[in-house]
Amino acid sequence: MAAGTKYNLTPEYKPEEFYRVETGIRKSGPWKLDITNLVVGSTLPVFTPVQADLKKRTLVPVRNVRVIEAYATGETALSIKIAKDSLAYQGMFIGSGKKGAEVASIDKSNKAYDVLTIKAAFGENIAKDAVLFEATAVGGTVKKNTANFVLYDAKKVESDGAVLCTLLMQAYEVKEGKLVLPIHELDKVGLTSRFQFEY
Repeated sequence: MAAGTKYNLTPEYKPEEFYRVETGIRKSGPWKLDITNLVVGSTLPVFTPVQADLKKRTLVPVRNVRVIEAYATGETALSIKIAKDSLAYQGMFIGSGKKGAEVASIDKSNKAYDVLTIKAAFGENIAKDAVLFEATAVGGTVKKNTANFVLYDAKKVESDGAVLCTLLMQAYEVKEGKLVLPIHELDKVGLTSRFQFEY
């Protein structure tokens, strides 16, 4: 390497960082990704939870967000701090299963976390490290998509053709704390005993 040369390379995530590799089984593919509300040029990380349509051989990413600072509901409580690199988008409904809100905007300027501005108070307190899901409506009671597989490898979102993905259909000893994107408890039900998580 030449003196003074500096390389700012982002290391690629490897499957062995997240689960016991010899237990991993890939599903026959490929599978076409629905890129609606994804940022073109961004990359979906390894183990992104997805809901796959087995007949159409298509998939949508399952959007969950991890709350990194406890939220206390109230008339003026319109900001929720979440972990970086989520798949949240403006206009998305987030929910806990009991209460919910609509995302008005997302501030990504802080290096440590993102801030969701919601249109109205969430309606209940949210504990630190709680995982909220994308909901079908502002009430936040029904999950929009539930994972049945995860991405085997990272996938760049592109708009100049179909984005084809490889799915992982089984993995044991998943190190949940190392995953880039959170897995909601309802997704674990959808993933079934094919996936075994460690905490």
